[in-house]
Amino acid sequence: MNNKNKNYIKVLLVVMVFVAAGVIFSCSIRQKTKDADESAVVIEDQQESESETAEETTAELICVHVCGSVNTPGVYYLVKGARIHEAVELAGGMTEDADLQYVNLAEEAADGEQIYIPSLKEVEEGAVPAADSGSRSDDGLVNINTANLDELKTLPGIGDIKAEAIISYRENTGEFASIEEIMNVAGIKESSYEKIKEHIKV
Repeated sequence: MNNKNKNYIKVLLVVMVFVAAGVIFSCSIRQKTKDADESAVVIEDQQESESETAEETTAELICVHVCGSVNTPGVYYLVKGARIHEAVELAGGMTEDADLQYVNLAEEAADGEQIYIPSLKEVEEGAVPAADSGSRSDDGLVNINTANLDELKTLPGIGDIKAEAIISYRENTGEFASIEEIMNVAGIKESSYEKIKEHIKV
């Protein structure tokens, strides 16, 4: 083999080495680009997930007290705008003796509200006011003409005995014409009235 052929082979080998190196470098760049794209997608997905979690965490919550004929009475937190049936479901649902028609389950729950589910017996005996979807108010006042025993007991200084006396008075005498009339109830004098007058209405 002459020198010319040897030089040709050397040049060919050098070219092949450069070509191989170029191919390897190109593949390496492509793989890095692919890995970078995949990493960017993962980061973007994580950011979206964190954003959704943050939105759920910062959603405004309300607190309600579910009691009466439910399986697990207690205080529960709901997203603002939730309906009463959602609160009842959190409390384990109604018991078998609950009056299913008493409460408007489709109504929006209010922050600080006590959701009382009476039994059929309570409604039949008049221990709770007749269902009235328009009787609830957001003013925070207790209507002494319609409030049940538990609602009356939320008033300052009103326990079981005084709450029962209020219910007994209106059953025997009729509805209160004014909030001052509550002083006619046995056990509720002017001192008691002064404590509750800002919390009641007729």
